[in-house]
Amino acid sequence: MTERRIRCTVERMNYSACGLEIGDYFEVGTDGVTLPPGKKFCYFAIAAALPILNGPIGCNDVDGWLDSGPRVACPDPPRT
Repeated sequence: MTERRIRCTVERMNYSACGLEIGDYFEVGTDGVTLPPGKKFCYFAIAAALPILNGPIGCNDVDGWLDSGPRVACPDPPRT
């Protein structure tokens, strides 16, 4: 059986305190969180997304669940 992985991609933003750009992503699978080689991702944004991803990783109908288009906002506020 092939491992399931869910890719979480930055689609849009008004502000990025940590330097994320549209198109940046991380993936979550049964083995944990992975990033593209040489890339970084805000741990606040990952922490915000993980509770939503907990169910689909073990779900048989991941594609059906993802059809709902879940969205997450990073909780790291703008610095003044």
